Amino acid sequence: MYRQFLRDSKPSVQLLFTGFVILVSGLFVTLSGILLGWLFFGVSPSEMEGLMKDLLNTDHLSVLKFYQTIQSIGVFVIPPFIIAWFLNDNPTAFLQFEKKPLLKSVFLVIGIIYFANPFINWLTEMNSKLSLPDWMNAVEIWMQNTENQASKITKAFLSAPSYTTLLINIVMIGVLPAFGEELLFRGIIQQLLKKKFNNAHLAIWISAALFSALHLQFFGFLPRLVLGAMFGYMLEWSSSLWLPVIAHFVNNATAVVAYYLMQRKLIGDTLEKTGTSSDGSFHMVIVSILFLSLFFRALYLLKTPASRPTTDN
Repeated sequence: MYRQFLRDSKPSVQLLFTGFVILVSGLFVTLSGILLGWLFFGVSPSEMEGLMKDLLNTDHLSVLKFYQTIQSIGVFVIPPFIIAWFLNDNPTAFLQFEKKPLLKSVFLVIGIIYFANPFINWLTEMNSKLSLPDWMNAVEIWMQNTENQASKITKAFLSAPSYTTLLINIVMIGVLPAFGEELLFRGIIQQLLKKKFNNAHLAIWISAALFSALHLQFFGFLPRLVLGAMFGYMLEWSSSLWLPVIAHFVNNATAVVAYYLMQRKLIGDTLEKTGTSSDGSFHMVIVSILFLSLFFRALYLLKTPASRPTTDN
């Protein structure tokens, strides 16, 4: 009864239902995680803030990584399957997981991620230079503090003193976000927005904006917005969620491995600086954009008739 009602409802109602499921699942799994953390690690909810103040402590990091993993599962992995079950008799088909991508497409999206690096670095630098009007100074200070805290946590998580920790980081930062975030933002939200607006491009960019905003790293909003749109077009032109999942994983896992190698002085920070003013290689941004145009054009031409949007206003 409820499933049929939701299936017959307008996309706006289905989007509201999506938000409700995310909220309930996130709260339930987070509370369960806190209880498990209390049982296994002996850390009470009141002690959580203290863990954040000492990120050099490996025991603290283990607890924080546990909570991060639980939260990712509760917010990103579980809700899409619940939503898809309510909206369709075949949840995996609804999420566009059944169609296997072409091998050519897989190579193309991997190439896109690596050739996008200078362009994304340049966008990151431009984004970091943006400032709000004087009357919004308090908001900008809050945003900067939030960004600094997020940066500290990210660097602490990326720190890997052993191969075991590196593998854990690849799963936590590479596999889980790639799978969960693509399920939610591309598999559910983008699809419902496309149904609501009857416009694939609008759906892709709105879901990409939501994807970027949810990370609460405002000085990285623009590059993450563009990455989200890239993932969106990968799905739109292939009708396979596996392509954006693979691309997302390659992007995140590369950052994890690169940071690991930089920690050991095996490579420099060239990957982070290419395309920025500090590297003096703006020409690489132009090269990056040209290759991205070629790769996305090739991906578009690989579309099957079934994957062509019904309307492309």
